[in-house]
Amino acid sequence: MKVRELTCFAVDIPTQHDTYVMSHDRVLTAFPTTIVKVTAEDGTVGWGEACTLGSNYLDGFPASAQATVKLLADWVLACDVFEANVLVDGMDDRVIGNLTGKAAIDIALWDLRGKLLGRPVAQLLGGVKSRSMPGFKAISLGSADEMVAEVEEASERGYRAWQLKLGDDPVADAARVRAVAAAIPADSTFMTSDANKGWTVAQTLRFAAGIDGVDTYLEQPVPTIAELRRIRSVLARPLMADESLRTEADCLELIGAGCADAINLKVARVGGLTKAARIRDLAHAAGWMVLADEPQGADLATAALTQFAATVDPNHLLATAYFMGEDMKISYRPEGDTSGPRLVEGRVEYVEAPGLGIEIDEAALGDPLFTIARP
Repeated sequence: MKVRELTCFAVDIPTQHDTYVMSHDRVLTAFPTTIVKVTAEDGTVGWGEACTLGSNYLDGFPASAQATVKLLADWVLACDVFEANVLVDGMDDRVIGNLTGKAAIDIALWDLRGKLLGRPVAQLLGGVKSRSMPGFKAISLGSADEMVAEVEEASERGYRAWQLKLGDDPVADAARVRAVAAAIPADSTFMTSDANKGWTVAQTLRFAAGIDGVDTYLEQPVPTIAELRRIRSVLARPLMADESLRTEADCLELIGAGCADAINLKVARVGGLTKAARIRDLAHAAGWMVLADEPQGADLATAALTQFAATVDPNHLLATAYFMGEDMKISYRPEGDTSGPRLVEGRVEYVEAPGLGIEIDEAALGDPLFTIARP
C-alpha cells in the first residue's frame, strides 16, 4: 500500500491566556503548527501534527517544518505505508535534521497504518501499558501570584502534576517555586522546575540553594550535556533532560554522562512516533523516568502523544501533556464530536480506536499550503 497524495496545512493555535511566556523573554500569542494529511491508494486518510513552539525553541521553525514536508513528499509517496523504519531512515538520508517536519509526516503515516489495520497506534508501537495517565499542567512564567493563581485554577480541575516555566532570574525563580510548592495540593505527584536552558551553571546552583527542601526536578536548566554533567557532580537533585535530547545518539550520550534521571520526551522534537519509541526503549533500559510532552499543538498532537504515552511503562511515566478541551480556544474536530483522549479529573484517559483515535474536520484547518500527488 502506498500514499497517493500528501497535503500540508498551517494553523495558528491561540494561547490559552493573552500570552505564553518562557525564559529569555520568549513571549508567544499563538502557536504556529504544521498539519499533514496523507491519503492512501484506497482513500484512507491519516493525519499528523507537529508544533515548534514559535521560532526560537526547536532547531526548526514553522516555515522550515513546512518546507521539509514539501521536500520529502516525493519520498513519502514512493514508500510502502507499512515500512515505518524505511520511511524514517530515508527521510534522514535526504534531509539532515529538521525533525519537526519529519515528525508531522511520521505521525500521519502511523495514523494511516492504524486505520488500515483497524488497530490503535499504541498497539502497533508496542502495546497499551496505561489506559489512564496523570496529566500535567505547564504554568507560564509570571509573577509568583500569577503562577499560584494558575495552579489553583488547574488544581480545581484535578491536576496533580506540574511544570513550572522559569529561567528569568534564579533568585526570583526560587521565590516563584517556593510559592507554588506551598500552593499545590498535598497529593500532587510531580513538579518540575523548567528553565528551558535559561541559566548558566552558576545560576542553577544559586536557584538550587534557594529552593532547599522543595521537592522538584530540575528540568534542562542549562543548554548543554557538558553543563548538565557539571551540575550533576555537585547537586544531589533529580535532573531531567529536555532540549538536549533530540536523537538516539543524544540519549546514549546522556546515559554515558550519567547526568539525567528523567527525560522530557517530545514527539515532535525527536522526529515522530517511530523515533520516540526507539528512545522510549533506551530510556527504559537506562532506568529513566519519562515525561511525555509536546511543544504545543492541539487535538492531533494530543491524540498522538496519548497513544505514545500509553506504551510507556507506568512505573516510568511521570505524566503526559493534554492540549484539548477547555484549555484550548481551537479544535480540529467536527462540532459536537467527542473522539480522542479525554481529560478526567486531571488524568488523561486513553480511548481505544483505530489510528490516533480522533476525527478531524478538514474545513477547520483552512486552505492547505500545498498538495502533492503521485502521477
